[in-house]
Amino acid sequence: MLSHGSTFCHTAAVEQSKFVQPALEGIELEQSPEIEFGNCIVTTAVKFRKLVRGNEWHCTIQAVPDLLHPEQEGMFEAHAYQGYAVMAKDARLRPGDRAVMRGTMQEQTIALENGATTSINHLYVTAIEVITRSKRTSITAYEKEQTK
Repeated sequence: MLSHGSTFCHTAAVEQSKFVQPALEGIELEQSPEIEFGNCIVTTAVKFRKLVRGNEWHCTIQAVPDLLHPEQEGMFEAHAYQGYAVMAKDARLRPGDRAVMRGTMQEQTIALENGATTSINHLYVTAIEVITRSKRTSITAYEKEQTK
């Protein structure tokens, strides 16, 4: 890359390379509309990982119908990546918490060995608003209760 004052000239790097990636201008990528799940119950412990490629947040939720969203029902795998993962982690959700979640949904169909198919619904979270929190107990007390 050659520098000319405050502007940069990228032509030297492009001229040296045999392979040029065409721009994606004019190509419409299919984007799912953002939807809101108004009454989500967190059913599994939240997992948050810091990775080199970016942060990752995941949990399983159950969408329960409510007055504003009567048609929404089912189990969903909630995911958040990069900055959304940090936002989701900061919500400090635990199993039993209720929240409003917004994001894009994607259905994954998996073919099973017996020839049947199953579907997994993924929600890629962009916003979380906590409605109620479950009773907080220490993790050790929670684990003791589960092993009884």
